Amino acid sequence: MVKILHTSDIHLREYEDNSWKAFVHLIDLANKEKVKFFVISGDLFDEKVSFNKLYPELRPLLNNVEYDFIIIPGNHDEKVFNSDFFLGEKIKIIRKLNEPLEYENVRFFGYPFEKIGAEEIRNNLRKIKELATKDNKVNILLFHGELLNHSFSGSDFGEEETNYMGVWLSAFENINLKYVLAGHFHTNFQVYSLSPDGFFVYPGSPISITRKEIGKRSVNLFELGKPPKQHFINTFYYQKINLSINPEDKIKIKEEIEKILKEIPKEAKVLLTITGYIEEKEEEFQREIKEIEYRFENLEIENKTRGIKHLTEDDLFKIFVEKLEKFPTKRKREIKTLFIRSILESEK
Repeated sequence: MVKILHTSDIHLREYEDNSWKAFVHLIDLANKEKVKFFVISGDLFDEKVSFNKLYPELRPLLNNVEYDFIIIPGNHDEKVFNSDFFLGEKIKIIRKLNEPLEYENVRFFGYPFEKIGAEEIRNNLRKIKELATKDNKVNILLFHGELLNHSFSGSDFGEEETNYMGVWLSAFENINLKYVLAGHFHTNFQVYSLSPDGFFVYPGSPISITRKEIGKRSVNLFELGKPPKQHFINTFYYQKINLSINPEDKIKIKEEIEKILKEIPKEAKVLLTITGYIEEKEEEFQREIKEIEYRFENLEIENKTRGIKHLTEDDLFKIFVEKLEKFPTKRKREIKTLFIRSILESEK
């Protein structure tokens, strides 16, 4: 059984920052899972990195691993990999598409950074077909770029460029590639089928690089010959939560936020947006929010609430309240609560 751990877009910058901790976590995971290959499909480093600062820490971290690290340069770290450095016997960097790494039952191709378009990429991929069909080895391609079949938005790439090495899925088909292990797409885990029986995989970044990568992070951890498999990991990520306040519900904001945070893992940072109407003065409520935010390191609050007067002084609301007078007190309160909830829903 040959296990492969596939990730990308770690963007190492500083020793002991969140990206560094995520990388160490992945090395530990690879050790625990007894993988044969650890694949990084571009952007191990960030362009803002001071590689000379990280180098002394990387050497001991990577020197004693028992699996091969197979890496291609991405658009952010091509300059790092242009320099001549040595990180250990197990670190293999693929610099040319037509010079794959050969193993007993598997062959790794890599497509390093190039500023070229879809048609040129397609033509270059066709040139490796003869090499990929000469025997029965499983062929794997590492690729760092944009799959044009997917309808991406700018947020899908974090701070990355869009229209970077854009290519259609069909360019990878009928070349005898079992897996295209890709990078550059940050948001989440994505798998596409390749004809006749292959897979194109984006693992998503293993850490939230920006606030655009929302939710628990994952990697692609799979057995050679089997489909890709999403594996969730305990690394830093952002979690968006919306809290809507209806003064009729009598929510105690501190207790509600503490309840939310109890259900969130310690590695997450909560981006909490509070909307709705409040009975207290807006200035006092904002002060209370700031005090709560100060208490919790893993909490960031965007306060979009308004004082209830913004609603009660509205002409439509006044007419509604007049209509309520014919109802019993309890029923009047229930209808008013439902009315305010419907307004809050319409404002989302």
